[in-house]
Order: sequence, then structure tokens, then C-alpha cells
Amino acid sequence: MVRKKRDTSAKRESILDAAIDAFIEFGFEKTSMDLIAERANSSKRTVYNHFSSKESLIEEAFNRFLRGAFESKNIEYDPQKSIEDQLGAFADSKMKLTEDSKQLGLMRVTLCAFITHPLMAERAVLFSDSQEDGLVKWLKKATLDGRMNVKDPALAAESFWSLFAGTFFWPPIVRGPIEKKAGQKLKTEFIRLFLARYGNE
Repeated sequence: MVRKKRDTSAKRESILDAAIDAFIEFGFEKTSMDLIAERANSSKRTVYNHFSSKESLIEEAFNRFLRGAFESKNIEYDPQKSIEDQLGAFADSKMKLTEDSKQLGLMRVTLCAFITHPLMAERAVLFSDSQEDGLVKWLKKATLDGRMNVKDPALAAESFWSLFAGTFFWPPIVRGPIEKKAGQKLKTEFIRLFLARYGNE
């Protein structure tokens, strides 16, 4: 029973991977379930057993991306490490999202699909809102330790991510990843700006 469940899960993931590759290569609108089945070396019936439509496929692809993004933000507060270095780790988690060409391609395709399918976008926002932001937990602990001065951790976390999204997320989707040396300079500057507002050291 366990083996069958594992095999089913592996097949589902292989179909999802094949769909992502097809979406990136051909775009969402031009990708068919027949093409996805061919890419996944599966029958069309098998694909439909796992996913009801290509809309459900791209939504699951985006949700998997989001889960990975939120997992990378689960960084524990360390009283022995510098505040700047720890915030740098959070910044790196955001910056890495658009350094991978496959993830960048997926984001481009997904955003285009969401523009023409607003209900999918609404569901994606609901899923994103349901995920816990590790930075919020980190800010609470750093404040309790007296090293940060944050009265509203959720607002502070949103401010932090907005600083980086404006440079390391949206622009790369349009024109590609930012040059690394310039990126590191901006990362340092953004963290210092954030600490000027919320730091307590």
C-alpha cells in the first residue's frame, strides 16, 4: 500500500514536471493535455487521473513554487549570529527565486496565465496568504531578545520583502537576473535601511 502510494506520488510529480517544461517552452495557452501526457510518457487518462485540467496543473506548479519559497524563509533566530548576517540569509532566499532559469520561466508563464484567468490568481493569493512567513517569527524572537525594535512584525516583514521584490523579483521576470556584484551592493543597502528603521543595536 505504501509502495503504491509512493509510485502514485512519483507519477504525479513527473506529470507536473513535464507540464512545467511544456508551459515554459510553449506558453500556457498553447500547451495541451495531450502534449503534457506525451512529455510525461503517460496516457492522457493517467494525466487526468491526477489533474483535472491544465489550469489545475499550473496552479499546482505555482503552489509548489510558493511552498519552496516559504520553506526557504524558515530561518531560526540565532542569538550568537549578527543581525545583519541573519537578515542577509532571508534576503538570499528572495534573491535566489529568480536566479534559476526554470523558476524564472515558470513565473513568467504563471503571471501571464493569471492575467487572463483571474480566478486562478485569486486562489493563488489565498494559498500564499495561508503560508506562514518565517521572517515574522524571526522578528518576534529578535525583538524579545532586545536586538530589534519591532512593534508590528507582520508589517515590518512586508516592508522587508517589498524592498527586495522591487529589485530582485519583478524586474528579473521582465529582463532577467540582476548582475551579482550590483545585487550584493543593493542587498547590503536594503538591510541597512531596514535596520535603520527597526534595529536596536
